[in-house]
Amino acid sequence: MTTFAPSKRVPLAISQRIQVRQMDNPIPANVPKFWFNNNPVLTAMLAAFSVGFPAGERFFMDSVRHFQTAITDPVLQDEIRGFIGQEAQHTKQHVLFNQFLDERGYPATFYAETARKVLTKLQARSTPAANLARTAALEHFTAILADAMLGHPEVMDQIHPSIAKLWVWHAIEEVEHRNVAFDVYKQVVDDEALRLREMMLITVGFITTISLRTVMMQVTTGAGFQPKAFKEALNTLWGKPGIFRKAIPQYFAYYRKDFHPSQHDNSHKVEAAKKRWLAEYEPH
Repeated sequence: MTTFAPSKRVPLAISQRIQVRQMDNPIPANVPKFWFNNNPVLTAMLAAFSVGFPAGERFFMDSVRHFQTAITDPVLQDEIRGFIGQEAQHTKQHVLFNQFLDERGYPATFYAETARKVLTKLQARSTPAANLARTAALEHFTAILADAMLGHPEVMDQIHPSIAKLWVWHAIEEVEHRNVAFDVYKQVVDDEALRLREMMLITVGFITTISLRTVMMQVTTGAGFQPKAFKEALNTLWGKPGIFRKAIPQYFAYYRKDFHPSQHDNSHKVEAAKKRWLAEYEPH
């Protein structure tokens, strides 16, 4: 692995630049209540992820935008614009998806508002550097989870197609812009102690929050505890295929001094997913 050196950045080809796709993905009325393999636990887990995205994406945009004028590299400036454009679209689509979840009995909008209040307070009492460090850490989380999704199309096939398309689109774009917050951080802050400390804190908060939200989401559906569904979900995430388990090495890579998000090459997964799910959005 090579040490990240921002001075060695080279202009990207047009085809490599971060593309902002205007997603139009209405979800039909006949989607089953448990749209992830008819499993209430897996369905509740993705619902738990979705409720935090609108507030989270706005936090990411604000954190990067705060330092935008300090960036003189025209390539990174171009990537920042793409990053903000993609995150704005993610915010819009997950607001709509959360409304869909509300209609299915999940208190998605309620938890989304709770997340907004928590992040607003955190943002206000923290330094811009700390907010950017959190953004870089959370962007690493979303990128490795996106990689896990894209690497297991057989698992995505267990999700209702209209909903799977939303998540695959989001996953592709998380991988596409995974370098941006990190690159901005390295150029304008570059405090290793802060970067690593925020990742450790984010790890505890992220896992705890998603776990609690998943439980609450499932409880509100009235599904109750179903041992078979729980075992199946545990196997999918941590057993076989174990999509989260396989992401562990990527997570720990963040703690290396020479880490950079681009060191993990998953372009083949992204291109395969684009061809299958997003062909109509790609330049011809």
